[in-house]
Amino acid sequence: MSEKTTAEHGTAPEPRRPRCQECWDIKRTRAQALVVDDRRTAEEMTRAMGVHIWKAHA
Repeated sequence: MSEKTTAEHGTAPEPRRPRCQECWDIKRTRAQALVVDDRRTAEEMTRAMGVHIWKAHA
């Protein structure tokens, strides 16, 4: 995946910001849940990521 975001109208793209620790934690927990087929936790983590992004990164 590229380290740059898509540029609009000929402007230079900005580098991506690294994920915050809470993003990493949610993503890791969801991935581990999928490995053991724990769909309930995976679904909860999907929701948690949406709420986290909305509150912390919007």
